[in-house]
Amino acid sequence: MHLIRRALATAGAAVLLTTVLAACEGGPPDAEQVTAAEPDGLTAASADDVVAVSRFLLDSASAVVLVPERESDEAFARARDLGVPALPDTEEGRAEAERLGARILGPDEDAGAEAEPVERSEDVTVATTRSPSRALVDLVALGGATLVRIASDPRRHAPSARLLRSDPDGPLLTLGASGYAVRVVRANAEAVGGGWFATRGKHLLAMYGHPSGPALGVLGEQGTKASVARVERLVRKYRKVAPDEHFVPAFEIITTVAAGEKGPRGDYSARTSVKDLEPLVDAAEKAGIVVILDLQPGRSDFLSQAKEYESLLRRPHVGLALDPEWRLGPKGKPLQRIGHVQAREINRTSAWLAELTRRHTLPQKVFVLHQFQTQMIRDREKVRTDHPELSTVIHVDGQGSPGAKFGTWGVIRSDAPKNVSWGWKNFVDEDEPMLDVAQTWNRVRPHPALITYQ
Repeated sequence: MHLIRRALATAGAAVLLTTVLAACEGGPPDAEQVTAAEPDGLTAASADDVVAVSRFLLDSASAVVLVPERESDEAFARARDLGVPALPDTEEGRAEAERLGARILGPDEDAGAEAEPVERSEDVTVATTRSPSRALVDLVALGGATLVRIASDPRRHAPSARLLRSDPDGPLLTLGASGYAVRVVRANAEAVGGGWFATRGKHLLAMYGHPSGPALGVLGEQGTKASVARVERLVRKYRKVAPDEHFVPAFEIITTVAAGEKGPRGDYSARTSVKDLEPLVDAAEKAGIVVILDLQPGRSDFLSQAKEYESLLRRPHVGLALDPEWRLGPKGKPLQRIGHVQAREINRTSAWLAELTRRHTLPQKVFVLHQFQTQMIRDREKVRTDHPELSTVIHVDGQGSPGAKFGTWGVIRSDAPKNVSWGWKNFVDEDEPMLDVAQTWNRVRPHPALITYQ
């Protein structure tokens, strides 16, 4: 038999049904358009797609036709007439022919009389984000699969997301799409407040502090149950001012606290145990409240401290905040000077958090960078903001008069990295005076993705 269907579901693959994708602005064409397309010959990029599809669909083939880059239509027509795969005439294509145990047909050579019809299985789909080559179209048809187009990030394209959610257990090979985004949609791993994104189309309203008491912020001014009620009241106040907006409650918990003493690790940073944080984190999850763990590392570093709270960061509703004000040098002490962090340390931390989120198929996490002086984040233009697993928020948390705060807001927002959202902090005791809810919403522009109260 020429080809034997591979009955498998590749790890990390998702399923896409044969339903036609609805066209939308910026979205892919529908499935009928793709399968009826008459694409150009093989390019280097499309050759890789063909090899990937062959590996996914086929266990063996008695013969193949090798097609050079930009080959004429005759090579594809010959493979189609013979009922054999057309593979790229590259090192990878020849290696795939060897894996299949296939004879490479010469220019005038027939496939042989022993050829039999291909065994077909209609429940397998190949989804591509790119315009498919003719070899890809023919190979998918030869293997009995269905070819469709999806968006590279199906979280941003509702028809793609609906298809992925329609049957999340069948085999699908995706070409070009974000594997993380496909798995998240397939698992229906929505962020708190709904949707696939932590801050897109929504505004987080956070109470900031430490559960031990009121000295470090409003979150410690009451017990766990009262904190839940208080942040829910805050959300209701904002909804009255802007009823058409989507507000989501949040707790930003100071998890490691800059300390005046060296402490047992000698780094001037006091850890809060996971056990002590769990009651507040559990209550937040039950109430639909985002949790942001805030790190003040002292002479330690952000990545080392973040890893200490991995068990909490594996939870779907928990994000992370880095506070460079309290990132000290090897001889620094809290309150002597404002700290700072290099972009490379932020990037190491965000890469670790993104990988954790991806590995556990968690919804997108909010990743907050506190900044009220330009020097607090060195080489800020080098900060990575392209992790699909994270929503990066630069949180402008200066205190003082409204005029001073708006001045800081303008300075920090200047020349910022792309793809970031913005955060604003109201200090209940330190601001002179603090903006009320209506003033915060109407005067702080663009509207912040994260508004925090300390």
